[in-house]
Amino acid sequence: MVAVLLAAITGFVDAVAYSRFLGVFPANQSGNAVFLGMALGGSAPATVWRPATSMAGFALGIVVGQTLRRRIRGPRLGGWLLICELALFVVLMVVTGPLEGAHVIGGFEGFVLIVLASTAMGVQTEVIRHVAGTAVATTYQTGAIAHMGEAISRVLSRTNRLREERELAVLLMVLGAYVGGAAIGAAAPGRWRWSIGLVAVVTGGMALLWFAAPAQLLRPHDD
Repeated sequence: MVAVLLAAITGFVDAVAYSRFLGVFPANQSGNAVFLGMALGGSAPATVWRPATSMAGFALGIVVGQTLRRRIRGPRLGGWLLICELALFVVLMVVTGPLEGAHVIGGFEGFVLIVLASTAMGVQTEVIRHVAGTAVATTYQTGAIAHMGEAISRVLSRTNRLREERELAVLLMVLGAYVGGAAIGAAAPGRWRWSIGLVAVVTGGMALLWFAAPAQLLRPHDD
């Protein structure tokens, strides 16, 4: 399903970006908010501008997604949003050509890369929030865990539990996909630019599938 695959992509991108070349999370803005506060307090794994830039870039991605949503109608909107995300990943790979050897990229180049990666993740959030028809967020897991607790409470307190059990299963799969994607990203061999290239290929494939069979991706069991 769409939410599970996008959650895996999110975990993968967060792990690769944080550990290999950005030093912040492009998607996990809760973590970046903590990094920002720690940096302001004088003790953090990232300087102030990195998490602040990622948070601003993510918000920019939401703005881009909302703008596209108002201008493009119909079931293929998700495909166009994924194409936008793909374009951002491609630009990110292009501008990192001479920077591949760097561990955490600083300066203006680092700023541009954080904006590109975080904006892509913000756009991806709009795919789920307004297109896939699900309340699950793939770009942060604190909300998913909170929803899990609520779903468990409803399962325990209601006689008709089918819908709650189904929602809990989806949330567990999304969380598992995020963790699994992060594990693969952390263990992925080779240069990090190829890892981002893999994400671009998967995103492009999803976009093509969305254009070819939007009804299949928007089936009732995905909401």
